[in-house]
Amino acid sequence: MLTTTPPPTRESDRIENELRQLILTLELEPGMAISEATLMKDYGWGRTPLREAIQRLAQQSLLQVVPHQGIVVTALSVFDFAEMMDAMSMVIGPAAALACERLTNEELEHLSDIVNDSESAAERGDFIKVSQLDFEFHRILADATGNRHLSRYLLHLHQVANRFNFAGWKRDRNAAPSIDEHRQIVEIMRQRDIAGAKSAMLKHVENARRRIVGTMMITE
Repeated sequence: MLTTTPPPTRESDRIENELRQLILTLELEPGMAISEATLMKDYGWGRTPLREAIQRLAQQSLLQVVPHQGIVVTALSVFDFAEMMDAMSMVIGPAAALACERLTNEELEHLSDIVNDSESAAERGDFIKVSQLDFEFHRILADATGNRHLSRYLLHLHQVANRFNFAGWKRDRNAAPSIDEHRQIVEIMRQRDIAGAKSAMLKHVENARRRIVGTMMITE
């Protein structure tokens, strides 16, 4: 008899979001081995929804489930980061062009508000908030492409990049260059400059690569 995987429960969605936050903010450190029993005890999570959440976070490359060994928070590797950014560079230009064409004026205003909120959060040293706003900025642009397959792929890449960005901002205490680039991207898209949007987004990705790799090399 064929069996099917039950759909995620709301409880597993909540646990997934909370566990992801622990990983993205490095409270659960890269390379750390964790156990279901410890997570259940520390956070009061149920076994079945926790397992569902772990499987989904493994699919997002944030956790690794090692047979006969356990669960490990995926390490931050400069080589993995470079590979991920290569993948990002291949798709981000066409995606930016689609978003530039299709963003509504309301969405552009929302992006502008996100940039302003990011600046305020960075001034407070709240890099967790900066990280959340950074993902929301790129989520809006991904959704604006109107292509659910492209959007899903972009969001996966941005989720992977999120930890690297946060680690760099936290170490350097400075997210201003990335936020300034976001502001420039919004203004270019407001002018419906498709070529300019593609160029600015590619430059944003390459600048992020340079900043994060530099930070990781110093850390190592």
